[in-house]
This record gives sequence, C-alpha cells and structure tokens, in this order.
Amino acid sequence: MKIFYKYMFERECLRIDKDDLLSAFEQNFNRYECYHKITRTENILNLDNDILDFNYLYKMVNPWNLWYGIGDMNISIIPNFSDESYLVKFSISILRSLVFHALTIIIFCIILLTNYSTGLFCIFILFNIGAILSYFSQYIRHRRFFTRTIKIGDFYKNQVSKSYDWELILKEKTNSEIKEIIKGNMHLPDIVIELAKKEMGNRNSRN
Repeated sequence: MKIFYKYMFERECLRIDKDDLLSAFEQNFNRYECYHKITRTENILNLDNDILDFNYLYKMVNPWNLWYGIGDMNISIIPNFSDESYLVKFSISILRSLVFHALTIIIFCIILLTNYSTGLFCIFILFNIGAILSYFSQYIRHRRFFTRTIKIGDFYKNQVSKSYDWELILKEKTNSEIKEIIKGNMHLPDIVIELAKKEMGNRNSRN
C-alpha cells in the first residue's frame, strides 16, 4: 500500500542470511549517524529520530544530508517458507519534512498576500522547485542505499575487503603477527580480525 508521506522500497531475495543483512543495515545506518534511537527484533530494525535532538534539527535544515527531514525508518525481513525466500521492506517517513515545507509555503503565501513583490514571488517559485527536486533526489538516494546494502552488505567491510588482498597478506604473516591482529593490537577493522582468526584456524588444523 502506497503512503504519500513515506518512501517505500521492497525486494524479494533468495538464500540470504537474515541476521547478517539486518546487521549490515544497522552498521550502515550507524556510520551515517542518521537516527536518535534504534531498536532491533528478530526480523525488524526500527530507527527513530527525536525532533528535539540537535542532530536531528541539523538534518532538518541541511538538504544535502541523505536523512534530511526523516522522522523514522523501518527495515523488515519477512520470510516466505514456501520457497525459502525473503521479502525485504524499507519504509522511510518524510512527514516531518512535508510539514516543514508546507508551513514554509503557508508563510510565503501570507507574506505574498500582504506584501506582494515580483522578487519574493520568484523566490517562492524557486523554493517549490527546489523542494520537489530534493524529494526526487532523496528518493533515488534512499533507493540506492537500500539496493546497495542488499547487494554488498556492510559498506565499510566491503570497501576494506576490496582495498587489499587480506587473505594473501595474512598468509605471509608469522603466527605471532597473526595473534597480535586477533588481539586487536594492530588497530585493524573487524573484518580483518575475523580473517586472521580464520587463517590461524587453518594453520592449527594443518599442524
């Protein structure tokens, strides 16, 4: 069902790890710092913004931010047991943004009715064009965020794994170096630490 004040995306996925995908969405949201409160259940990830929170107010007035004017978001992964597929749904409330723009338009109209000028009318038209373009832009960017997360998972892990051939690098490390990485003493990301544990496990199994 379409709701005028929400962006809604969905995709059917086969053979995915539900928990890994929810974690990927959670990590990507974390890095954008786009929410005030996050709650997670077995199949759902809820994110809420507090209108009184300074970070949210900053996003309200910063149109370049991906989460400009966002109130709350919801990721749900619904299993279809008949064919082992999952329906991934992403809904984003833009009601606060719509209210903000509506109030601005009302104020503009009052000013134009009481003190009309051509310059002010042009600003009013430009404001509306900009608002419409921003909604289209946000829709496209949020859809890309949704599809990229499904495709590659955690953005940061994907970037790290592509930057170097960590499996080859770790194979050339000594056991003591591998242990230091596993302990977290080398200040490397979690994905590299997991690969180090795997490499150490492979070495132990060969001995």
